[in-house]
Order: sequence, then C-alpha cells, then structure tokens
Amino acid sequence: MKLKKLIMPLLQVAVTVLLLLWIFHDPQKRHQMASALQYANSWWLLLGFIFFGFTQIILGARWYLLLKVQKIEMGKMRTFQLVMIGMFFNLFLLGSTGGDLLKTFYAMKEAPQQKTGVFLSIVIDRLVGLFSAMMISLFICFFSFSELWKTPVTRGLLTTMLAVFGGFTVALIMSLIINSLHLWKRLPHWIPGHRFLVDIATAFSLYASSTYVLFKTVLLSLFSNVFLFASAICAAYSFASLPGAPGAGPMIVVLPIVNTITAIPVSLSGIGLREGLFETLLNTLYGTPQSLAVLISLTSFFLWVLWSFVGGVIYLFYKPSRGGSLSFHEMAGQVESIEEVIEEKADYGNH
Repeated sequence: MKLKKLIMPLLQVAVTVLLLLWIFHDPQKRHQMASALQYANSWWLLLGFIFFGFTQIILGARWYLLLKVQKIEMGKMRTFQLVMIGMFFNLFLLGSTGGDLLKTFYAMKEAPQQKTGVFLSIVIDRLVGLFSAMMISLFICFFSFSELWKTPVTRGLLTTMLAVFGGFTVALIMSLIINSLHLWKRLPHWIPGHRFLVDIATAFSLYASSTYVLFKTVLLSLFSNVFLFASAICAAYSFASLPGAPGAGPMIVVLPIVNTITAIPVSLSGIGLREGLFETLLNTLYGTPQSLAVLISLTSFFLWVLWSFVGGVIYLFYKPSRGGSLSFHEMAGQVESIEEVIEEKADYGNH
C-alpha cells in the first residue's frame, strides 16, 4: 500500500486511541460502568439486536432495487449476503470504505459484463442513504433546535452537523449541474473530489429515468433509519432502572448529531468519537451520568458488532459464482480501474 493511502488510516488509529484514553482514563468512571452492566436488561438488548437486523435487511432490499434497474440479477439473498459482508469488513478494515470495496468487488464477480453498473449502483446507494439520513436529522433538529442551541457545546456540535450537511448539499448540487449540462469534460482534474463528483454525476445520469425506484429506495432508507434509531433507544432502555437513564425523547434528539459526526472518517468506525459525543450531549442536555452515557453508546455499538460477526460468518461460507481469490490490494486495484474507466469516459463524453 502506498504511503499516501496509509496516512489516513494511521491518523484514524491515532485519533481512536487518544479518544479512548481520554474517555476511559478515570478509574471511577470505569468502576461505575462495570457496576451499571449488572443492571442491563437482556430483553431490551435482544429487541435492539432484532431492530438492527431489520435495518440490514432493508439495506439489502434497497441495493437490490438499484441493481435491478440495470438488469443486474444477483438474487435477494446474495445481495443481502454482500451487504452483510461489507458490514463486517467496514468494522475490521482500516479506513471507512473497506467493506464497500469488498462488496463492490464480489458484486462485479457476479456481473462481470456490468462492472460499471455495479459500481454506480453502490454510489447511488450511498447517496440515497446519506440523503435520507440528512432529511430525518434535519426534521428532528428543527423541532429540537431551541434545546440544542442552549449551551455553547451543543451549539457547536449542532453547527458541525449542519456544516456536514451543507458540504453534502453543495457536492450534490454540483453533481446535478455537471450531469444536466454535461460538464464532465470541462471539470478540472485538480479540484478536490474530482473523481467523486464525476462518479456521482455519472450515477445520476444512469438513474435519471428511474425516479420511481429512487423514491422507493429513499422510502426504504427512511424505514432503515427508524429501525436504527429504535435499536439505539433499546440500548438506552436496557439501563432504564438506573438513575439518570435517558428515555426515547433524549435519544432521538442526540442521535442525529452523533450519527452525522461519526460518519466523518475521523476515527475507526467512529469508535471513541461516538462515546465522547454521547457523553457530552446526554450529560449536558439531560444530566445523564457520563459513565452511563458512554455505556449506552458502547452497548449500541455492541449490537452493530454482533451483526458484523454475522456478516463474518456469512463471508466464511460465501462462494462467488465465479471463483478465484485475490488479496485486498488486488481487489482495490480492480475497483479503482472501474473508477478510472468512468472518469475517462466522462472526459471524452462517452459515458
């Protein structure tokens, strides 16, 4: 792996370690968390685990619809398997897109004549997910704005979330303009995110006539976010017997900010950053003990880890339709070559 590609993962590792040291340095907090674990309600944890599973099933159905638009038939079960495999590797590989890379590679093995279509379906899948999460987060923050604007800390976190959404919106609008005016060829290669913008614009071009399918995928994404929120709320309710435990209302208020900021690839899988945000927001706004807030975050993350292990088990028994094994570096090279083809076609107007 090139040094340039190692810099970001190494920074993520460093940030993750520093955040975890900051959160868990207090022995009293560690003792309080260990004591609180004894009161965890396993039935709420089981319900949270089930809700998180519904989220993954819906994500599989969403990607299946996007693939079907391009007449790529992998089957619902195989599509779900690849979603789960991607989830497993997103957790255990350095970086934030390792799982998507493996998912892309194995999907291209299933449809070798439609590699570009597979790649662009994943681009659109990401965008639909981000757009739906943004809509839900903005809706919740609109009704809880006065509460979040009370203190300098929560005000700063809310502003950060809105800045992230602003950046996403600008990239989305630029890609729409590039697509509608066919400006791929004129887009300078030196601008930041050139390949990303071209990928989005090309994907828009491919799915422009499938508005009904896009509407259905946005709707599915909204449902997946509802189950994701429900899973985190169950994690909080598993400690409902403890003083200061937050209910559904406080969790719904803080989750949009937590989910948005942890989507920024600052730490590995958001570890450390997520716990710090829960600790800050729940303690500042609702007086939740810091140790309990961190424990709720870890419990919610644990439900994700359990489903990731399910993805790992699926990977152990997964057999691609077309055999052959490659190293992760070789897989990355093949996926990158598809991006280069997309960029080249855009430059010459042959998309």
